[in-house]
This record gives sequence, C-alpha cells and structure tokens, in this order.
Amino acid sequence: MAHTKLRSLSAFAALCAAPTAMAFWLAPIAAADSASWNGEYAITFIVGPKAGTSIAAGQPEQQHTETYGFQSNCANGKCTATIISGPPPSNPTVPQPVQFTWDGSSWAQASDFQWQCLMPDETVQWNPAHAEVRYTPQADGSLSGTMHTEILSGACQGTVDMNMTAERA
Repeated sequence: MAHTKLRSLSAFAALCAAPTAMAFWLAPIAAADSASWNGEYAITFIVGPKAGTSIAAGQPEQQHTETYGFQSNCANGKCTATIISGPPPSNPTVPQPVQFTWDGSSWAQASDFQWQCLMPDETVQWNPAHAEVRYTPQADGSLSGTMHTEILSGACQGTVDMNMTAERA
C-alpha cells in the first residue's frame, strides 16, 4: 500500500502529476510556433534516486512507467501540450487537465495540490504542495524530465526532486 501511494504521487507530479496511437513530431525549437509534443509517450518516473529536504525524499519508491497521450496546439505565439489520455491520477487533488507550456527550450508545468505524506504507521497526512515539472527534448526524440516539489507544511514539509524520462511508446 505504501508503494502504491508513493507511486501515485510520482505519477501526478511528473505529469502534473499524470494514450491513443498518434503520430509524433518534436521540432528543434527555435520559435514557439514550431513546438509540438504529440503522440503516445511512456513516462518513466523515479529515474535515479530522489533528492531534497523532505522526509518524502528519503522514502523508498520504485521506478515505474505509465503511457500517456499528448496533443499540442500553438496559437498566438504560445504552444501548449495537453495530456489527452492515459491513467487518471490516483491523487484526487491533482488539477486536470494536465497542460504543459513551451518556454523556448522545455515543456513546463506548475501546479498546486495536496501531497500524500506517508507516515511511519502507513497512514497518510495531506500536505499542501507546489510542483514544477520540466521536460526537455533530446536529440533522439525522447524528453528528459525533472520535477521539483515544495511541500509547504506538515510532516513532509521540505523539497523533493526527481528525474523522469518520456520516450515514444
């Protein structure tokens, strides 16, 4: 049960936390109008050890992969990529839909939610949190992701940093 709750936190945060077969195209990004993130991607969470000041950073979590569908749209010089399919977040406080904005070099997303802080007795304490997620395109068509979460109060107060990857599914 503990791993499931922690896994759901990672899935949310990484996408936020959080596919149908579609064509993929990821442009080398020079201008906002040329950015796109379309298709099915296997997102791998917890690539390498977590870091940070929160007790949650030291709690064990297993690497896992979920597949999500992305669809992007560019209008008026702004490009967004929205998750359009895939497993729903298990954390009910995750804002939906999850949408990333192109910043000129990465797809970025920020959200506020409640962190499921796993207590030593395996109960959960809900703590307010803010996560910033960034996926940067790589030469091979994959994306390298990072998630920085600030848990604002409660037993898990502090930061959690983790790496993710997104590869064509």
